[in-house]
Amino acid sequence: TNSKDVLVQQLSLDLNQGVAQPKQYGIALVGLGRSGNFHLTSIKNLPEVTALKWAVDVDEGRAKSIASDMGCKWSTSLEEPLADPAVDIVIIASTTDTHFPFIMKSLTAKKAVFAEKPISHEVHEVQQACDLALKNNLPFVCGYQRRCDTNFRTLKQHLDSGAVGELKMLKSCSRDNPVPPMEYLRTSGGIFQDMLIHDFDMQEWLSGGQVPESVMAYGHCYDPEIAKMNDIDMVAVLIKYSSGLMASIDTCRDAAYGYDQRVEAFGSKGMLTAKNEMTSSVELATADGHLMPPAKWSFPERYNHAYMVELSEFIALVKAGLDSEAHALEQKEMMRHPRIVKTAWASELSWKLGRQVLLSEDLDALQRQVDGGEPAAKKCKPA
Repeated sequence: TNSKDVLVQQLSLDLNQGVAQPKQYGIALVGLGRSGNFHLTSIKNLPEVTALKWAVDVDEGRAKSIASDMGCKWSTSLEEPLADPAVDIVIIASTTDTHFPFIMKSLTAKKAVFAEKPISHEVHEVQQACDLALKNNLPFVCGYQRRCDTNFRTLKQHLDSGAVGELKMLKSCSRDNPVPPMEYLRTSGGIFQDMLIHDFDMQEWLSGGQVPESVMAYGHCYDPEIAKMNDIDMVAVLIKYSSGLMASIDTCRDAAYGYDQRVEAFGSKGMLTAKNEMTSSVELATADGHLMPPAKWSFPERYNHAYMVELSEFIALVKAGLDSEAHALEQKEMMRHPRIVKTAWASELSWKLGRQVLLSEDLDALQRQVDGGEPAAKKCKPA
């Protein structure tokens, strides 16, 4: 059993049975946009163990409004919240390009940190953040919410029990919906670092921490606005591992029928499938045929519960203490982050270079080759 699951179960029991007054952890929430609002909802739903102390956003009006609603302080910068001894935890849900500096400031201030992905798009910066968390012996979790999804956790449990024998193939399908706002995409880091990175994290998790040997990526851009960003909106990636395991990902920025996330794990004894989530499980059968319910429309509906689980588990991790088995396991898990970002980088280089890329290659040299050669935009013409 995952030790974090046990911690959360104990936390729930303590709250339900009124066992002593649990500590209320003071939180500074940085970034009050789309992601920040998910965490705000989770904080509201865990009043026994969380208290929002600071609402932080570059938009002063937004910060003031939420501070007024929540009865907390507000700020447009991190300095005051980090100096406040009432703040135990910093949740970073600001724009992608601010994550790394905010993480480093928060860890330097000796705060426990929960950050939305990515830590950074630069492998060396991701390594720096992990190294600082280890040096200061602090809880530090980067949120990949799919790991907290009930369906994917059940699939993982079956995999770990040996239900399908030796794992031979992993397949994931990730189709977003609707297309994210263009303002978001401009600072997102591109489809590889923003979207596929979730799939690379899932494959690391489901494969038991196997590290890719090579990647081959193909991509195309259908949206002319996204093409102007030197980005693409549809990608297929094939990944090879030294064990013989192969993995494939197909992803797209939109799907007309709704949000689509599926995983298949094929092994020597059988296959596991996590199907897409529908709005209900009700199927209508008439003389005209079978009518299925629609898929959930977007990720807030699909992962609403997962965001709550994420924060509950992080609170349980902080509560367990720095000498706990859970903290030691999380520190070990943390070291996957540079590998995942490196895999995303190698995949983007594969698409731009039009060839397979080995993870053992000098990616910096390949990046210089890409930067000095044909711009990616020329390979990304709208259909």
